[in-house]
Amino acid sequence: MKLNTFNRYSLAIELLSLDAKISIVAEQTGLSPEILRKLFLEMHHRSSSRGSLRTSPGFIFKSFRLLKEATLYAFFFRSENSTDFCRRAINAYRRYATYIGTVTKTHPRLDFSDAWVISEWLDTGGIKLVRCSHCRSANLITNELQHHVCCVCKS
Repeated sequence: MKLNTFNRYSLAIELLSLDAKISIVAEQTGLSPEILRKLFLEMHHRSSSRGSLRTSPGFIFKSFRLLKEATLYAFFFRSENSTDFCRRAINAYRRYATYIGTVTKTHPRLDFSDAWVISEWLDTGGIKLVRCSHCRSANLITNELQHHVCCVCKS
């Protein structure tokens, strides 16, 4: 996707407003990380979070609440009808964060960068969103060999 200068900066501001990692924004916009770090500092009055993106979906399964929120985000991502991956991830994360804030009155457990990685894994088949074979609720799995039974029905 070729973006003109205005659209690149607009997308960068939108992604940085969601606290996206600099590496994601640089990859999507083609802007230099130095410019993006300065922009992040101006927007949030703090430095951007450092560190690499997650490389394994194992972190999702560390706690039941995180798994539940990751499943909710995955549902929102799958329901987005835009053909642009970046737009789908942004819209899904906004819907997810709004839902969590409205229903639980807390902050989302997933940050945008983790949601981005989940989106990539969903697109490449690294994780799948399936239905529980007992209660029909949504369930995230990492491979086809796992039983399609949610953690509630397992217990």
